[in-house]
Amino acid sequence: MGISKTKNGSYRLRVYIPDDVQGKLGIGKRFEKRFKTRREAKEAEIKLAVDIENARLGRSSTLSQRKGDILFKDFYKDIWLEPYKAGQATATIKPPTAVTIFQTENLFRLQILPVLGNYSIDHLNENKQLVLSLLTPLSNSYANFKSIRGYVNSVLDWAEELEYIQVNKVKKTISRIKANKKLALKESKKFEDLALNEEELKQWLQAFDEDLKNDRMELKDYALFYTTFFLSDRKSETYALQWKHINFEKNEILIEQALDKFGNLKSTKGNKKTLFKAPKELMNILTDWKIEQKKQLKLFGIRQNEKQFVFTYNNRKNGINVPLHIDYLNHRMNSIRRRHPELPPASPHKLRHTGATLARQAGTSLNAISEALTHSDIQITKTYVNTTETVNQTAGEIAFRSLKK
Repeated sequence: MGISKTKNGSYRLRVYIPDDVQGKLGIGKRFEKRFKTRREAKEAEIKLAVDIENARLGRSSTLSQRKGDILFKDFYKDIWLEPYKAGQATATIKPPTAVTIFQTENLFRLQILPVLGNYSIDHLNENKQLVLSLLTPLSNSYANFKSIRGYVNSVLDWAEELEYIQVNKVKKTISRIKANKKLALKESKKFEDLALNEEELKQWLQAFDEDLKNDRMELKDYALFYTTFFLSDRKSETYALQWKHINFEKNEILIEQALDKFGNLKSTKGNKKTLFKAPKELMNILTDWKIEQKKQLKLFGIRQNEKQFVFTYNNRKNGINVPLHIDYLNHRMNSIRRRHPELPPASPHKLRHTGATLARQAGTSLNAISEALTHSDIQITKTYVNTTETVNQTAGEIAFRSLKK
C-alpha cells in the first residue's frame, strides 16, 4: 500500500486502516483516492496518518470533512456490504438469505458497479442529472430495474446514516426512473401465452407418456413432471419433498419446505404448511418411482429411508444422490420439446398458471384456487387465472331492471 502512479498519469493513494480505528474514522479497512500530483497524494497520506493517530488518542479527525470522497465501489465493498449481510442496511425484518446475498453481489458486479463504481459517493449525491443519465440506460436494458433502484438507494441511505453525506439527495430522482424494460416485456406478452390451453396441455401429457413408454425418459423425470403438474406447487417445493411427506395410505402429500438455489432446505413462501389430497393417478406414479429409486440407490450402497428426497440426481461433478438443481425440471421440459417440436413453449411456472386457469374455466371459485396455490392474497391468484372475466349482468341492466320494480 502507498502511492502509485496510474496509467493516465495520476497518483493513487491506498492505505489500510487499522481495525481499531475504522469505526471512529467512519471508513472501511481500505482508503483509496486519486490525485493529480504525487505531492497532493503525499500530503493526503500524511493527513491520514495523523487522523489514524488522533482516532487512537480520541481526538477529532480531519477526515470527516472528506468522507464523501470515497468511491461508490469502495463504499459498497468496505462499508455497506457487511452491514447488508447482517440485515442492518435495509428495511427488511430478517437478514438476507445466502441466495439473496449471492444474487445481490452478482447484481452489483454485473450491473451497478460498472456504471457507478468509479464515482465518489459525494459526487453522485450532488449530481442528479448525472445519476439519471447513468441509470436510465440500465432501466431500458435490465428487466429487474426495481432491484437496482432499491440497492443504489440503500447504499446512499447508508452513506447518510454514517454521515458520509448529509442527506440522500438523489433518492426521489432515482425513484422516478421507470423499469422500462420490464414494462415493455409485460406489454409484449400475449394473454394466451401465460398458460397452456386444454389442447396444448394434452399434447404435453401425451409427449411425456410417449417418451416414458419408448424409454426416452427416466421414470424419475416423469414422476417429477406429474407431481409438479398435479400439485401446481412451486418447483422448489416439489424438489424439497421427502418420502416422509407422502402418505400413501391416505393419498396425502404435505408441502412444508422448499429448496434454495444452493440445494439447501428453507421454509415455503409465507412459511405455510399445506396438506394436499393427491389424485390416485399421481400416487400410483410415485409408488412406482419409490420402488425404482430404492433399487437405484442400492447400487450406490445407499438405503432409502423416510428422510430421502423424493427427487435427486447424480451431477457432473460425480455427486451422488444430490438435491435437484434449481433449473432441473426446466431443462427436462426443454429436452422433451426438442424431441417434440410441435409442443408449445412451457415451463414449471407455466404449469402453475395452467392449472389455475383451467380450474377457473371449469367453474372452480377463485377462493378455492387461491387456497390450492397457497397464495396469501386472492389478488395474486387473479394474476394466475388467465381467463376473460364474464359479466352476467351489466351495471346498466341492473339499474334498468330496478326502475321496473
